[in-house]
Amino acid sequence: MKLRNYFLLSIVVGAAVACSSNEDIPEEHVFTPNATLSLATGVYGDGRTKAVGIDVTEEEEKENKIHTLDVLVFSGTGDDAVYQTQRRANETTLVPDIAVEAGSATIVVLANSSIDPKAFVGKKLSQVLEYTHSLKDETLDRGLSMSSKVIETNLTIDTHNIFGDANSFVGNHSPNEIKGGKIELYRHVAQVNLKSVKISTTNTGATFQLEKVFMANVKGYSHIASKKEYPNNWVEANAAPSGEKLWWYGDYFEDDWNGEYKITKDGVMIDFLAWTPETIEITKDAVLETENGKRAVASFYVYENLKETPVGQRTLLVLKGTYIDNNGKVEKDRFYTISVNDPNRGYTLTEGEDIPKHSFVKRNYRYNISLTINSSGSDRPYDPVTEACMDVAVTVADWDVIEQNEDLD
Repeated sequence: MKLRNYFLLSIVVGAAVACSSNEDIPEEHVFTPNATLSLATGVYGDGRTKAVGIDVTEEEEKENKIHTLDVLVFSGTGDDAVYQTQRRANETTLVPDIAVEAGSATIVVLANSSIDPKAFVGKKLSQVLEYTHSLKDETLDRGLSMSSKVIETNLTIDTHNIFGDANSFVGNHSPNEIKGGKIELYRHVAQVNLKSVKISTTNTGATFQLEKVFMANVKGYSHIASKKEYPNNWVEANAAPSGEKLWWYGDYFEDDWNGEYKITKDGVMIDFLAWTPETIEITKDAVLETENGKRAVASFYVYENLKETPVGQRTLLVLKGTYIDNNGKVEKDRFYTISVNDPNRGYTLTEGEDIPKHSFVKRNYRYNISLTINSSGSDRPYDPVTEACMDVAVTVADWDVIEQNEDLD
């Protein structure tokens, strides 16, 4: 697209402002396009997985799918950078020929966002970064939300400013300047996977009837992007939108169940954070394992819940069922509670290659959990006494790496 078209547009915009006689309209920066911005994006880890020839499942394809791309451009840098323009593109990883104003600028790219980008008009960068997504919107059909890092750059006047390869875009993009490589997008969710459950070889004759698996202490909201670096920008939310609740539970959200593992009194129960199978009977010889072709026995998307979180607000995976000991004693409503990726619980923690060390739930990682039952659990879902009743292995995996089940015996 020819740059002179943008200059003509700037004349029209300037004339419209000059002809306005409404003195009540606040003074705003006049957007004067005199350059273009084109960028290419990619989902973090997606290219690496395909490059090594791994078969990608339909589920994985949906997790990597970009349905919408929102490119937000701000004039200036820092928290006070002011909204300049935006472009939404559908079913593509390329966004070409955005009319922009040259000079110091900040760029944020959102994928599969549930927020209409028109909501950002007239706002500063700091205000835009306060917006949140809801975990209810993180479905495979609508696409998992993602964001880029906050990118500070300088857009050159009378030039096609490009992130990625200029040859990726249709048409003449000369003169051009390459401002950076393809922009990587990071998912906002993490995933907790129950990989296997078994009875310890030393617990001969015992049986556990699994009746429910649910998540607890899950944050229901995440910021849409972030300036924080570690190394792919924290987006953790510390408050819910007005009228909503931050802490979500698959079950047992009432105050009566508060304890060492649960101190939040203002939670809400969310159905999709629980899985209720037909009763599964687990014995020493009948192990519950992930089926071939499946990712896990049960899987849940969750949002970030960081290191500074108190013990009673760490993200939890809870198993509920009936325990029968080797003498035939039946104990109903027994719980085994796992504090996800917690180094202080005596679990076997394994971190994949090149995984940044962290002891909390971080976005864009999978937490694969294997449980061995040694004895009866607790009659309360958030009781730390369950630690003595089980052995737990947690493998922290990069999102696109397939992990094997941990063997605890």
